[in-house]
Amino acid sequence: MHYFNIATNLCSRFTIGYPSEPDNFFLSGETRGDRPFLSCRVLDKNGNFLYALKDNNLTPESSRYRLTLTQKGWHRITDNFGNELLVIEPVTDNKANNITNIRGEFYDKAGRLAAKGDEHGLIVNCPLIMG
Repeated sequence: MHYFNIATNLCSRFTIGYPSEPDNFFLSGETRGDRPFLSCRVLDKNGNFLYALKDNNLTPESSRYRLTLTQKGWHRITDNFGNELLVIEPVTDNKANNITNIRGEFYDKAGRLAAKGDEHGLIVNCPLIMG
């Protein structure tokens, strides 16, 4: 089974943020088969658009950024200077569950920290739906 580590819970589907607001942050993930898929709209600390993903692919308006797959099987989004903005990190826990950790800092259009992820999971400070 495959899960996302969201707000200290393991789930197979989630949405955080404001997906119905076209100028605001959101991040959603779902497992299809045993593979994680992410879509998002990510803003900087000032509420300006940075990049968007649709089903693990950068959208055309995100051309300043690069999506790469590392040797460990991680997906990374970097800017033109090599700064990591997002890391999608697959791990296996001691119960043989496949878990995706999402690493990065995510802001809403007002510049508030909406979520922050590291190797321990994603901490959420905005609306959250899990399934």
